[in-house]
Formats: sequence, C-alpha cells, structure tokens
Amino acid sequence: MRGRIRLVAAVCWGVMVGLGCGGSDEKPPPAGPQATLPQAPSLVIAVPGDGQVTLTWDARGDGGSALLDYAVHVYSGEAEVRVVTVPASESRAVITELANGTAYAFSVVARNARGRSAASPRSDHVVPHVTPGAVQNLVAVPSDQRVTLSWDAADDKGMPLDSYFVTPFIDSQEGEAVRVPATEREWTFHSMTNGAAVRFVVVAFNGHARGPEASVEATPFTTPGVPVVTAVIDSRRIHLSWSLEDTGGNPITTYRVTVYLGDEVIRTVETSAMTALVEGLQNAVTYHFTVEAANAAGWGGVSERIAAMPTRSPSMPLNAMCQGGDGWISFSWEPPEFDYGHPVIEYRIESVVGGRYREWFTTDLSYHLTDIPNDGESLDFFISARSAVGFGSSADLRCWTQPERP
Repeated sequence: MRGRIRLVAAVCWGVMVGLGCGGSDEKPPPAGPQATLPQAPSLVIAVPGDGQVTLTWDARGDGGSALLDYAVHVYSGEAEVRVVTVPASESRAVITELANGTAYAFSVVARNARGRSAASPRSDHVVPHVTPGAVQNLVAVPSDQRVTLSWDAADDKGMPLDSYFVTPFIDSQEGEAVRVPATEREWTFHSMTNGAAVRFVVVAFNGHARGPEASVEATPFTTPGVPVVTAVIDSRRIHLSWSLEDTGGNPITTYRVTVYLGDEVIRTVETSAMTALVEGLQNAVTYHFTVEAANAAGWGGVSERIAAMPTRSPSMPLNAMCQGGDGWISFSWEPPEFDYGHPVIEYRIESVVGGRYREWFTTDLSYHLTDIPNDGESLDFFISARSAVGFGSSADLRCWTQPERP
C-alpha cells in the first residue's frame, strides 16, 4: 500500500512537470542579454596650455551597463607618468601640474560594472607651455637705406625664449619675417627706400608660442642732394633762389648760403626758405655763391659755384642844359656821377614831338636838333646814359624854340 502511494505521487509529479498536471502550460521567459565591457573612447584631442593640457574625447558604447568613470593615462615618451580619474558624465578633462616644455601623450579608458574598456589610441604629443611677454623698449634708428632695431628682452614667464621674429610692414604689406636668436636683441634691415615709412613688429618666441606684438615706425633717410642755384643781379645785392629734388628722404631743416670773394669766404647765410637776398655787396665786383641743404642726417652736397656781379645802370647825366633857336634846340651835359663799374656806351634823348614819340642817340656830351617845330611851344626832353647794364635814370629838361623876329 505504501509503495502504491509513492508510485502515484511520482506519476503525478511527472505529469505536473511535463504536462502541467493541473498547472500552466506556458514556457518560462528566456534569459536577457548579458552586459559586456564598454567600447574604447576615440578621437582623443589634446590642447596644451601653461603647465596643463585640455583633453577631449568621444564616448563609445557603454556595453549595456552604465559607465562608472574614465581613466586618463598620461605618458611622457613611452613611460606612463600618471592616471587621472574623470567622472563618467564628462568627456573632457584638464590635466594640470605638467612640466612646461615636456611632450605628453594621452589615452582614455572607460569603465562600467563589468570592467574596463580597451585603451583609446594615444593622442598626438603636445607640449605644455607659457606665452612669453612682449619685448620692451623697442627702438628704431633710421639711416641711409637702412633701419637698425634694438629692444630689451621679453619676460620668458619661466620658459626659456628660443628667438624673436621681426617683421617689416611697408604700406600695410607684410614683408619677410626675420628670426633673430634669443641671445641677440638687435637687427638691421638693409636696402630700404629712403623716405618710405616702415612699421616693424617684434614678437618673442619660446619654441611653442609667440608673445604679444611690439611695434615701431621709422623712415630711412640720408643727407640731402645738391641744390641747383640761380641768381638775379641787382645794385649792391644779389637775389638767389634754388631748387632741390633730393631731400634724402627727410625734411630739410635749413639751407646755408656761402658768399666768396675769390677763394675767401666773406659771409654765410642760413635760412629755411629756398631764396636768399645777399645785400651790402660792392658793385662791379664778381662774387661767387654756393648753397647746401641739411636735414636730420646732416649737411648734403654743395652746389656748383655761381658767379654774379652786383651792378646797376648809370646815374643820370649831370648839369644837363638846353638852348632853343629858330627850329632847333641844342643840348649839353656831363657824364653821370656813377657808372657802377660799367662805362657809359651812349646817351639817349627822348621826347614827344608833334604828337609822336621820338628818340635820338649819341656818344657825345652834346646834341643839336634841327627839325623841331618852330611854334614857340615848350617841349619836355629826357636824357639818360646807357652802360652794359642798361639805361639809367634820366635828366629832365623843358626847352623852347625861338623863332626869329622880322
């Protein structure tokens, strides 16, 4: 009896398990997918700064389990020097306390509940660095077709400077930059155009970053060219004027006129104008004159000597007299008191006779007119002397004819 009971129980259990035996005939749900390790981050980009690097990366799949954090591995050369943990909510990190001037590379590992991902590809090597300061006391000294620059060293901010870059700008056009070693703080630009302003920009460079710009402007120049002089002769004075095409690229500050008598310098005159009136000279004496110009560079070339003789036309004839008769008038006079170094060549008598201007010439000190109207009216006559310079002032006479009485 007890054995029969066991048999029935066994059969019923088998039916319940295999056929349901009064229970549900549904199958149990299949088991869900298993979580895996996260995928390795990608696109790791490093941007250097002062003693630090800013790192960014792209997150990949989390393997079906929420990420817990990231591990940033820091390498110097091939050696790992540090691991920095970053929260899973971030895909960016600032890695500090790095040595300026040392190259670093970085890789990133993600972690979830199952474990760590493979390491990302390493970033490019980057070098943390400072930005140097600006150069100080930048000075430009212009001269003939050149400009010499000098400056005091820039603050290296604790990272040795490598060099300085010096760049000229002409009419806003950037010229070719020159790299000057950090041990030097001077540079000369040659073959420049006199009179053309140039702006120079100097920056410090530590091999990784350039500092702020320092700039200065300068205009190369030289001494002026040679003036071209002309002279206008006057009594006891000379009017000089000149032109100057070449200022040397710098404004003219003064002109110097030198007056010679023979080889002796008898006077110098300085002026800012391009004309000069040299007075107090002797008539009929030959003088020579030169002109030179000066700018900030100094005195330029001396002009060719130009000769001039102060002079004037003769003074009026002395003691001029006239006497009239029946249709005639006779004149007489004495030579001028001053011929100013030029002998009298001839004399001229002028008048208006019969409504018409007439003139007569003679080399004598008298003249007899025979074709004067015999009307007893007064006539005005003007007698002047001529030298190589020209006619001088006239002696004025009023004369009459005297008809014969019947």
